[in-house]
Amino acid sequence: MNLKPTPAILGGLLAAQLLIVAVILAAQAGGVREPDPFLSFDANAADALEVSNQGGSVRLAREGEQWTLEGGLPADDSKVTEMLDKLADATGGWPVATSDATAERFEVTEDSHQRRIRVGAGDDDLADIFLGTSPGYRRVHARHAEGGDVYSIDFSNYEAGVKAGDWLERSLLRPQGTLSRIERTGEEGFTLTRTDDDVWEAGDATLDAEEVRTFVGRFTGLNVTSTFDGDLPEPVTARFQLTDDDGMQELTLYQQDDDYIATSDRIAGQFEVASYIAERMNVTLADLMPEPEEAAATDDAPEPTEE
Repeated sequence: MNLKPTPAILGGLLAAQLLIVAVILAAQAGGVREPDPFLSFDANAADALEVSNQGGSVRLAREGEQWTLEGGLPADDSKVTEMLDKLADATGGWPVATSDATAERFEVTEDSHQRRIRVGAGDDDLADIFLGTSPGYRRVHARHAEGGDVYSIDFSNYEAGVKAGDWLERSLLRPQGTLSRIERTGEEGFTLTRTDDDVWEAGDATLDAEEVRTFVGRFTGLNVTSTFDGDLPEPVTARFQLTDDDGMQELTLYQQDDDYIATSDRIAGQFEVASYIAERMNVTLADLMPEPEEAAATDDAPEPTEE
């Protein structure tokens, strides 16, 4: 059996080697073109953002270091920054589609899109894109609003909400700095005062430390879930005067069916609050005291004797 390579085989091997060398040399010389990034802009320069779909839109603007919603409500800076940073260097690789018919199918056209995102800096447009269907986990089809090819970029439509509540700074009603006093006004009124030893007191009342800790935490960790645009229900459910490092703010709770709305005299607007949070704020002084059997056990405990 003859295992000696034939001239045809040797010629084929030589041709393959020459092709590999040619590709390497072309790459070193810049001859192999890498795909351009889908977007490339300075996220820190952005001062305007609009996200929309056929159902609505939301606009944000940067004033100094703070992003705000229309009407002046503070936006969640970290969320805005995270999204802009992700889009600023979005890479799409090579196009996944080039025809207008495919763009329609992927929902990245003027008449059919799931999101439109516009980013501005002064009078300049940094980005104007359509986002459509998802080809996979945390991927979305994208196309420039001016037209062109369709790409698949690392992004998700849920990261670009079209409601004000999607971008709202949820901690905007929290006390500033140290909360030192909570007064519930009205018929169910009581006052809690924080001592220098970081203990909460209510006059001579005996308090359940765990219940008080939970109650105070509802204020210091208060998050709103969304804005509320309807008429406030009557009567007021609970009204509090909170003293912190910035002075005193009045926080008012309203209940509408199973929902709760909160307002503050520090910031204009009406805000929805999770029911399980509001219900633990709407308490009486008796709710912050030990159960009767617990109090009796404490009273009946023998006093320590001196040895």
